[in-house]
Amino acid sequence: MVSNVEILYEDDDIIVCIKPAGMPSQGDKRGNKDLVRELKKHIVVEALKHKIKLAGEPYVAVVHRLDRNVRGIMVYAKTKRAAAGLSKQINGNKFAKIYMAVVSFDPDKEEPQIGVRKNKVSYLLHDKVKNVSTVVDEGTKEAERAELNYEVVKVTGNKALVRVELITGRHHQIRLQMSDEFNGIVGDTKYNDDYRNIDGWSGLSLEAVMLSFIHPVSGKKLSFSTSAIGKEFGEI
Repeated sequence: MVSNVEILYEDDDIIVCIKPAGMPSQGDKRGNKDLVRELKKHIVVEALKHKIKLAGEPYVAVVHRLDRNVRGIMVYAKTKRAAAGLSKQINGNKFAKIYMAVVSFDPDKEEPQIGVRKNKVSYLLHDKVKNVSTVVDEGTKEAERAELNYEVVKVTGNKALVRVELITGRHHQIRLQMSDEFNGIVGDTKYNDDYRNIDGWSGLSLEAVMLSFIHPVSGKKLSFSTSAIGKEFGEI
């Protein structure tokens, strides 16, 4: 483990880890500690430990991202060949990504149905200046199609644990589509007017809990999972 980054899998081509909430997926203008930098440190430490000589700075390529405040599983490429293979899968929507979110809803309205799998398609417009996205009508210029499946797993009070299968990967997609279906994700100050954390919840209540893909070199199917947010909600 490097810093507070948990390594789930590593070989010569890829490295799979759990990104902590609050840490950016890659370097940003703020110059804060980021996951790419931490993984490079990890590779250097492991090389020294096994007396392996590195030819310069380790190569760590970003092929997908998670919002800074989202905890969850990510894969990075350690070679250009692996980066190209992973990117091809992502562009073809071949990655299987599952998220868990805690959403708030109005208990005076209809309570969410447990165990009903629903498909949701929206069209999202990203404002890069304000770093927010909005739901717009189909056909709106520069809008991107966003699709996911979701299922309510458990309900407690005015909160629900929701399993989300991400089909497309758009800017703030889950956060925005959950705010369109419910009040929004607990702790989301951008898309949930009822954003204040209650009953001990802190931070954005969204986690990337499962990632499945084909190894870009070996061709083997790999799948990784975690379950922190489900356990916190009382779901085993």
